[in-house]
Amino acid sequence: MLLPILLLRLLVTDPALPAGTPAPPVVLKSAGGGETHLRLKGRPHLLLFFTTWCKQCPAYVSYVTGYSGLERHHVALVPIDLQPSELPGDAQALWKRIGREKTLYFDRYGEVTQAYRVTELPTAVLVDRDGKIAGVLVGAQRRARLERLLQRAR
Repeated sequence: MLLPILLLRLLVTDPALPAGTPAPPVVLKSAGGGETHLRLKGRPHLLLFFTTWCKQCPAYVSYVTGYSGLERHHVALVPIDLQPSELPGDAQALWKRIGREKTLYFDRYGEVTQAYRVTELPTAVLVDRDGKIAGVLVGAQRRARLERLLQRAR
């Protein structure tokens, strides 16, 4: 199960994209199987990378998806399950248990995960309304750090 993360650590030389970097393109699979090209301009987006087998991920994903600061800062949440060998049903079951009706996305081949230099889970990447990286949180972070990150949304 840790193999995909270990491989990413080998492929990614510099952790996290620095603030101000243009956000790489995002092409993901939706739960329905269709391909989605996300437009990351015009509104801030929080890309939330996770897997269901990560010990911290289910609780943190539940916390972030229910956090009122997303709405207060007008940030669109983009939950991304990156486990390539995981069945979509596992992540969908987690999503249903959390009680979220928003779209769940999958990065089956790790292309988006690699482009965003994600090496640990969970990772949250904030993209501002201009399509630039505003900040990154690695690991399950406390409310104060999440709130400080969301304040960078313009």
